[in-house]
Amino acid sequence: MMSFRETASDLTTKVKLALEKRDELIKQYQNIRSELRISKAENDHLLDMIVETFPEMGQDISSCSSSDEYAWQTEDEGSEDAKGLSLRNGKREPVDSPMLSLLNSTHMTKRRRRQGKRDDRKDPKPIEPLPRDADGHITFPITIGRGPDQIEIQDLGRIVWDPETYHTSRYIWTPGFRSSRVYPSIKTGESGCVYTSEILEGNGDMPVFQVTASDMPGKPFRASSSSGVWKQILDLLTAKGATVKTHASGPQMYGLSHLGVTKAIQELDNANKCSKYIMQRWAEPDNGVLYSEPESARE
Repeated sequence: MMSFRETASDLTTKVKLALEKRDELIKQYQNIRSELRISKAENDHLLDMIVETFPEMGQDISSCSSSDEYAWQTEDEGSEDAKGLSLRNGKREPVDSPMLSLLNSTHMTKRRRRQGKRDDRKDPKPIEPLPRDADGHITFPITIGRGPDQIEIQDLGRIVWDPETYHTSRYIWTPGFRSSRVYPSIKTGESGCVYTSEILEGNGDMPVFQVTASDMPGKPFRASSSSGVWKQILDLLTAKGATVKTHASGPQMYGLSHLGVTKAIQELDNANKCSKYIMQRWAEPDNGVLYSEPESARE
């Protein structure tokens, strides 16, 4: 029979081994989670580059920003966003990923090859007029689309030209932009839930895209891209068996791809300061004059 001292020593040894095993499992878990985040960031980055390189595919695929957490979820460790940046202690740092470096290199090569072959925004597009008052000012809310694709825009937001992350060659992300549309509820799966899409000014150097469901006001969805935030919602709806798209264009879900909205945002003050953005040209139906920039942008 073991003495009390021997029993205590045996238990101490077992506890020590158990703690060592726990620490080892925690370390393995943290490594796997870190690798998973990097993998998700690579996936998001790749999809973003595909949309930018092949804009005609923008309606068919979206940025699968699963690495973006829901607003009510928090983690102690840093998390990577869809641009391959790690948010640590409130600061964005590059993710150490050879795959992201390879993707960036490949993207730049393809970009050079395809210059001149992409959808030329200088090709004139027909003007889709928005409602205006007697003084020529846009009247809100703006209603675009029909049926299940109808979107109501309450605010176009304002131009932030610096940093350049607030615009691309095709879109200007205006903080303050707000629109709403009806879509199936995540809670019940039934239609009739109003989703409000917003563009917020982030604490760092990138905009934040937020969507809030009317029946879940305290649990907004957030992501670093418009497609990414809507992908979160579509994934949940699909998992519940709702009949919805599995992928969708974020700008389309926001209402930003509507030509009338494009023209209105181009006419906002300081739009001409967005260095990467290519102004869309317009074909005036009455006299065929091509119009591209607002008067405030002309020098």
